[in-house]
Amino acid sequence: MQTENPLTIENTYHWPADGESRPWTEFWVTTFTTPVGTASGANILFTTDPEGESPWQHLPMEKNCVLGEQDVWHVNLGTFPAGTRIRYAIEAIGPDGDSIWDNCHNKDHHARIGTAKDLAHSR
Repeated sequence: MQTENPLTIENTYHWPADGESRPWTEFWVTTFTTPVGTASGANILFTTDPEGESPWQHLPMEKNCVLGEQDVWHVNLGTFPAGTRIRYAIEAIGPDGDSIWDNCHNKDHHARIGTAKDLAHSR
């Protein structure tokens, strides 16, 4: 009898928020898995091609801490030029090696690095 994978992935977000990131600001992505200790790893797949047609990069995420009943995972993607659009999805690896995904209900997560115009409007 096969048991159901209890692993869940949720509450994925990026920092800074859309338009608040600047070319000199490092771009971070964070996600949460439950139950604690169930995920053996997490990865991000991302591209700067908004259509997702050019190659996607694959990076491991670091387990940052335990927060309540969740493992917190994050990754620093570095800096990007103004106006860059980032498209990403998160993979969590379960105890049996099975993957579950947070890809925003098959739409992927999207982010935008701010421009000089955004900076001028924030003053």
